[in-house]
Amino acid sequence: MQTASTVILNSQDFWQFSLSHYAQAGVQPACLTLQDSYQGNVNLALLLHWFDIQKIQLSDAKLHSLVVSLVSNDCRLQQYRAMRKQLKPQVDLVGYQQLLAFELALEQDQQHALITQFNQFNVSPPKVISSSLLTNNLERYCLQQKATVLLSKLQAE
Repeated sequence: MQTASTVILNSQDFWQFSLSHYAQAGVQPACLTLQDSYQGNVNLALLLHWFDIQKIQLSDAKLHSLVVSLVSNDCRLQQYRAMRKQLKPQVDLVGYQQLLAFELALEQDQQHALITQFNQFNVSPPKVISSSLLTNNLERYCLQQKATVLLSKLQAE
């Protein structure tokens, strides 16, 4: 959604994009590798790719602000994920599915927090710009995480 001068995003739209994109061939393993091997944040990577598709450019300062906004939420999510992995051998399939469902709810909460943070930026609507001048938000994040090898898979290319 856009007002005349500011882009306002909806967390449910981002969630639906994420579910659809994550289901594309190669994206899930690339996301898990980003998370487990490069300590990257999957929700941030998905958001940055969504921005790239919508031609929303983020400054380095705004990207940094999104990263900082994740700290407490991401710590809670990582702690829960570690607990779920520890409990896996101790619970039945139904119990494990419930643990996964709760983790998914935490992921959705994190996405909502990211969108809330973005909506405070007062970003102008995208302008028609030559594609060669567009900044690739996801590529910049992969560079920061030293995970450029994953870029094309994260983009589902």
